[in-house]
Amino acid sequence: MSTVFKKFTPQDYSIVPFNAHKQYTFTSASAASNSINHYNTQWTSQSIDLYSSASSTIYGLPSDTDNKVKYNQIDHLFYRNFKKLFLNSGGDKYIGQDNINFLKHKRVLYNKANVLSIPSGLYGHEIKPNSLYFSSSLYEFKDDGFGNLMLYNDDLNNYEIDIRSNLLNIGPVKGFKRYDLNVFNGYAIDGKDQYFYLNGVERVNPVSSYSTPEGDEYDDSYFYNLLKYKNVNFSEKTLFRGSFPTIDFNGVNSELKIGHKGDFNFNPGDDFTVMFWANVSQSLTETSYVISKSTTKEATPGNFPELHTSASNPYKIPFEVPSEPQFPFEIFAEGSHMNFKRSDGDISHTEKSSFTLETMTHFTCRVKDGTMAIFKNGISIASGTDSTKKQTQNRANIYIGNKGGSSNFLSGSLSQINIFNKALSDTQILNHYSSSNGSPYVGNAFYKNGFVTITHPSYIDALDTTGNGVINTLQFQGSHKIYEHEYQCTIREHEFNNTTNISARKIGSKDEENLAGFQTSSIFNPYITTIGLYNNNNELLVVGKLASPIKTSDETDTTLVVRWDT
Repeated sequence: MSTVFKKFTPQDYSIVPFNAHKQYTFTSASAASNSINHYNTQWTSQSIDLYSSASSTIYGLPSDTDNKVKYNQIDHLFYRNFKKLFLNSGGDKYIGQDNINFLKHKRVLYNKANVLSIPSGLYGHEIKPNSLYFSSSLYEFKDDGFGNLMLYNDDLNNYEIDIRSNLLNIGPVKGFKRYDLNVFNGYAIDGKDQYFYLNGVERVNPVSSYSTPEGDEYDDSYFYNLLKYKNVNFSEKTLFRGSFPTIDFNGVNSELKIGHKGDFNFNPGDDFTVMFWANVSQSLTETSYVISKSTTKEATPGNFPELHTSASNPYKIPFEVPSEPQFPFEIFAEGSHMNFKRSDGDISHTEKSSFTLETMTHFTCRVKDGTMAIFKNGISIASGTDSTKKQTQNRANIYIGNKGGSSNFLSGSLSQINIFNKALSDTQILNHYSSSNGSPYVGNAFYKNGFVTITHPSYIDALDTTGNGVINTLQFQGSHKIYEHEYQCTIREHEFNNTTNISARKIGSKDEENLAGFQTSSIFNPYITTIGLYNNNNELLVVGKLASPIKTSDETDTTLVVRWDT
């Protein structure tokens, strides 16, 4: 049987996708020539839609020389609703957002950011995780494979990065939005550079302090702890290095309250760590409380009906009443000594250490294997055995900036307040201090978008476009989707048993139909040299050339495999 064409069945072919990775290396000059750009960006409370792209104001409207529009774009795309994605995912990977592993991926955006933009024509499908490296004139960075950017020589084991252990986290990360309490998000500027607020009218009565308004306010942890600020202010202060938002307490009536949660009740035998930056302003005879879970708790109407009469409390709002005598921790400044205290109601134990007043200082109070310790600026300076025996748990609220909401009010500033349900190691405590905000991550790598951000205030000068920081080396692997096509061309023993070679004709011509006599021999078999794949219109699409001719068989089937990539 002589045939020219044979149809494929669905079982005869397959298309298999795979990622091919190409290594890229750029210098500052080659990065610019390949449209790899970086920007300094900055938050603003002004109306973004009023910004002009010009370098100077036009018709009184502000120019965008600080790339405030780009800041809002990055914030909107990646940061603003990130923790809501975590809540909606139930802690699992969220499909559509780079398959985020929420337990190992962290996003924090302060008021400034560096943005490195890589064109998709280079990285293709995505930047291969764990392949990114770049250095500036100041630092070296790498990605960790989970979308976090970190210093090249840093070791994650030197930090506590498990979000499940960080029970309370109050940066406050978004404190910069409240530096000026009389400015609303979205205010505009007229041609005379005068301020206009959301409703077009300046505030008649300026606000001098901040208190949590109606509605819910949360901490910066993944536990969404409810907060209530009262009569505080926010400002920017330098910690170990870099400027961070701080909470300012007036020493009279300021406080920050977190409601009772059993997670904060650490009994004898439990390890835990409380960490914060503090600037305390007081005399040597004064005592002010930094953070404590003691003194005061909330009483519900059912438990204390005498405090909830219809006349005095018609809406049955919980009253504050004295808490149990025992408490898991009190941390307070007594003159120029920081105190760390626990009590089971009968036995109390206190560790104390000296510090310098009116100086921003990092403190860590830790209980590990029954030993209470105080660290100052990452160094252990006081320790002793916890002598409490009975339970120290209670139902008290956590008060920050005073004792139980009623006395010993703090005058000074606090920042980066954290509570962990484990004892951090000495190395971790030292690194949490030197990182300022307790994190090894300096930004993020968004693999599928080609964006790399530096958000940590300590490293915001890494890619400073004013000239302090430039790209020395940029390396990454691009992931390009390749499709392997495979067709199995099966020749049965009775198929393709003729030849189109003109030398097999009686007359050596392509127009000759009669075959030469030797083709009639029983031992004659043609050779295959070329395979062609055609569409339904008999149009040649693919040609496969064999390395050497293959003789057809009239006794067995033959299968030839054709592969190519697209």
